[in-house]
Amino acid sequence: MNVFQAGLFEGKVVLITGGGTGIGRALALAFGELGAMVVIAARREGPLSGVVKTIEDRGGRACMYTLDVRDEARVEEVVRGIWQDVGGVDVLVNNAGGNFMSPAVAMSAHGFRTVLDINLVGTFLMSQAVGRRWLDEGREGSIVNISATNAEYGSPLMAHSGASKAGINNLTQTLAVEWGGTGVRVNAVLPGPVRTEGSDERLWTDAALVERVEEGIPLGRFTTPRDVVGVVVFLASEAGAFLTGSLIALDGGERLRSLIF
Repeated sequence: MNVFQAGLFEGKVVLITGGGTGIGRALALAFGELGAMVVIAARREGPLSGVVKTIEDRGGRACMYTLDVRDEARVEEVVRGIWQDVGGVDVLVNNAGGNFMSPAVAMSAHGFRTVLDINLVGTFLMSQAVGRRWLDEGREGSIVNISATNAEYGSPLMAHSGASKAGINNLTQTLAVEWGGTGVRVNAVLPGPVRTEGSDERLWTDAALVERVEEGIPLGRFTTPRDVVGVVVFLASEAGAFLTGSLIALDGGERLRSLIF
């Protein structure tokens, strides 16, 4: 059931990185149903095409760009193209991310850098390219960054991910301060452990680990893409108009486990 008003984003353009799968796909479909022109970007064309078709089949509007958010030149090219093709962006959701599990002692420098480049540098490059245009045009806008609760506490096997997400949190608040006077808002959503088709293949292959994680969440389950959609839509809408620099934990209370267990 959609708890948001139909047409809530009518006339708005929403750009979502990592929009072909998982959380990004769920966000794209939701914003499409709410009337937005949805622009999705990711490295693989196949999943993007499927999302665009689904949105259009449901009566919405969407387009796609292939993009590696680590590639500064390509980021600039894509954002410039979006401005030319659909007139700009009103909401940017920095969702593209990478992750894998590894003990810190065994993690390669390449693996560590790769995750930081996708998660943190990619978020910076996208925010900079879009934000620069907003500032030049005197245009208001909203950025929602997808971070994670492991930014705020030690998470075994996730040194690269936690460090990158901590950087996203700081970047979120820094941009909120720098750009607040221009009408640009920057917030972040911090999901706890999330289960998607992709994360099930890469991360949650051990049934015993899944059970232990669920036992540590007071609400008793993993975060879902649908959970993330609700908070992102709220932050991007007029309902969140006085929120900037906010880091909203979305983890069923998992971050409190050290206090209550």
